[in-house]
Amino acid sequence: MALIAPAQATPKFGERFSVNLIFLIAGLSFASWAGRLSIIDMIFDFSGSRLGAFLFCMTAGTLVGITLAPMLSRRVSAKNLLLVLPIFLALILVGLGMSVSILHSESLAFVVLFINGLIFGCLDITMNVNGAKVERKLGKSLMPSLHGFFSLGSLLGAGIATATLSLGISTAWHFIFVAVLIIVLALIAQSGIRDWNYNYSLPREKNQLKASGARSHRGLLLLLGLMVAGLSFAEGAANDWLAVASVDGHSLDHASGALMFTLFTGAMTIGRFAGGPIVDRIGTKCSLMFMGMIGLIGIVLFILGDNIATLGAGAALWGLGSALGFPVGMSIAASRSDHLGPRAVSVISAFGYGAMLSGPPVIGFVADITGLPQALWLIAGVLVISLLITPRAAQAGNAVEVNG
Repeated sequence: MALIAPAQATPKFGERFSVNLIFLIAGLSFASWAGRLSIIDMIFDFSGSRLGAFLFCMTAGTLVGITLAPMLSRRVSAKNLLLVLPIFLALILVGLGMSVSILHSESLAFVVLFINGLIFGCLDITMNVNGAKVERKLGKSLMPSLHGFFSLGSLLGAGIATATLSLGISTAWHFIFVAVLIIVLALIAQSGIRDWNYNYSLPREKNQLKASGARSHRGLLLLLGLMVAGLSFAEGAANDWLAVASVDGHSLDHASGALMFTLFTGAMTIGRFAGGPIVDRIGTKCSLMFMGMIGLIGIVLFILGDNIATLGAGAALWGLGSALGFPVGMSIAASRSDHLGPRAVSVISAFGYGAMLSGPPVIGFVADITGLPQALWLIAGVLVISLLITPRAAQAGNAVEVNG
């Protein structure tokens, strides 16, 4: 089954390059504060539940941003949004650094992280819908590689976090450096972004024809969302807890904790860039099942590991196994339809980021009861359920194609 409609017009290289760069910026921003999470935890002396509440601020903001993004995109062109939103992310990152290492204000950090999530949610929908448009013009699967650039940005952010922690550089200066880098990259990306507005509505004459088909396949789209949510939970939990669990659960130092996160993001980056050929060779269902099993093995290794080599192998397999769930789900949702695609991308983004960002805070509450890394068994359980859903959910691509 081909996920993407036949190509009609291939966009110029500059457009694809610019979209890649926007995904990289989003990953860089996200990993910069996630890579510093163990230090933020130490400075504010969070309990497990308090750290969970801190992370939930990002979750709540992102879900609000995802909700507002369609309305915002009707009023502001993609070209403007994909410049302004990254710049706002950069400025908010500076504010978070100030609140942590200069003002030492826990309350301000909570508020700033919420705003960061709101902007990130708006950017996520904007860049994914824009990426889906470019993918459809190219006539081949592009989402895994786009999310590969997100992971590449995360790898860059994690690497910078590891270096700054090793050198003893403060959170504020670290975040100022990353903010400047984000702004420069956003300005470079701007030259290739097309200036157009999103259309979320169907032509009037097609509304009645499309309505019955959309209703009949809504259940499969929901199932696809649940599958993506489960796979995204494993990714989000690593983003938020892998470094912290390495330090608090396995007694590594902060630099080694950041290194575990770097191994995770590096393996995920490789998995996403290799994802397109894997899907083309063995199919969507087999790809998701195979990679999901690798991720499950990695999580178990990380929980049970008692030395840095085993923990590193677990982190790497965890990242590799988490690589395809979200982008392949987005690619299925965006396939074939100019009109359903943008709405479906928004739906799957809500499921994916909702689980990625709202699930991990629950681990904080569990950690207060069981401790780390035992609380991470929750991730393994969710991933098993997601793998059970996958064979049926992978058929949702047919539903989207019928509606296209």
